[in-house]
Amino acid sequence: MAVETVFLLPGQGGYTPGNFAGDDSPDVGEVLDAADRVAAEFGREGVSHLMTHADAPSAADLTRSDSFALQLAVFTSAVAGFRIAERQGSPDVVVGHSMGEIAALTVAGAFTLTDGARLVCHRSEALLAHCPSGGGMVALELPADRAAHLVGAVADRGLAVAVSNAPRQTVVSGPDEAIGTIARLAGAMGVRATRLNAPFPFHSPLLALAAHAFGEAVSGIRQHPLRRAVYSPVAGGYVHDDSDLRALLARQLTAPVRFMAAIRQLHADGAQHFVECGRAGLSGLVGRSVPDVSTAHTVRARGTDGAPAPARDETVPAEPARAAGVTEAATPAPVGVGVLAELRELYASTLGYPVEVITGDADLEADLGIDSLKRAEMLGKVSAQFGLGEAALGGRFLAQPTLADLADLIATTQTSTR
Repeated sequence: MAVETVFLLPGQGGYTPGNFAGDDSPDVGEVLDAADRVAAEFGREGVSHLMTHADAPSAADLTRSDSFALQLAVFTSAVAGFRIAERQGSPDVVVGHSMGEIAALTVAGAFTLTDGARLVCHRSEALLAHCPSGGGMVALELPADRAAHLVGAVADRGLAVAVSNAPRQTVVSGPDEAIGTIARLAGAMGVRATRLNAPFPFHSPLLALAAHAFGEAVSGIRQHPLRRAVYSPVAGGYVHDDSDLRALLARQLTAPVRFMAAIRQLHADGAQHFVECGRAGLSGLVGRSVPDVSTAHTVRARGTDGAPAPARDETVPAEPARAAGVTEAATPAPVGVGVLAELRELYASTLGYPVEVITGDADLEADLGIDSLKRAEMLGKVSAQFGLGEAALGGRFLAQPTLADLADLIATTQTSTR
């Protein structure tokens, strides 16, 4: 099939507090309302407030306190982000990353919006009931084959290569002790290892019982004919109407995500434009995996004149055509939210961290190991990206302890210079 434009739907890392604040559009409102109704079916509080209030709990907070709400918020963000992107044009193929596959299959028509949210809720309940305590994920700056050697050296049956994201970004999942050993081995090799803010050890054998319980719980959910093409990084190819998609989603809890291989195959099929429905760093992974493509996302900051700025085009190399329908694809988020989203991706791509590690409340020095020298270097990039000029030279920018604080200062500075 001919492929030109691909929409990417994020999984973990796809939720940002208040990412739809100020968007009163019916298409986004329908998604938020559906999520709240389904949450109530499961005896839970709705999640729409998480995405309409910038002071809502962060992903890190929800990881610790309410993983059920976090997973439903991730799904809702992806589907609503898709609807924002779709305002300007439709994709040839949709791809979901990890749990984003539920959102991808939903927007493709395999499941109704309500049933897509129910799939997420059943998945969360299965994880809460059947996932053993202790376990997590660590991102390594290594190719998947080298990460597999480390996993083999540790020889823990619960440990697995979980996600292959890019040529030098692989995620390993498993028990806490084994993950700690992997991190120490990586450190001894001079390889950066970053513990992820994941509530469970996704894509590892530890979730086998949860996967079985999830499959049983969703057996009655109806699967519909697909309305658009879906490429699955877990299945390793396109899914079809005769594919058992509920079984695929259950298997996904223990199976690896081959995101880089999916992107490379789609590129080989002709894909030139990749649009991330949100901003969780997937567009950056695409740029690191294939050449000569344009990437964009559906989260925008406001410009220095207070007007909405278009989503940034992260083209590699510079200046092929922008992804179809993205120049004005996103509804503007409040200034602080948009600035924070841009800062997270800038720091993640520059420092080599997965974007979900770069949370707004993470201390730049204590949590992320960014010393004063590196912070000064990063401020140069920040100044260039946000057009701050000499305003960024003051010590107050260097003194901000977290990216959330820095985002607020940038927003205030931009407003004062209008």
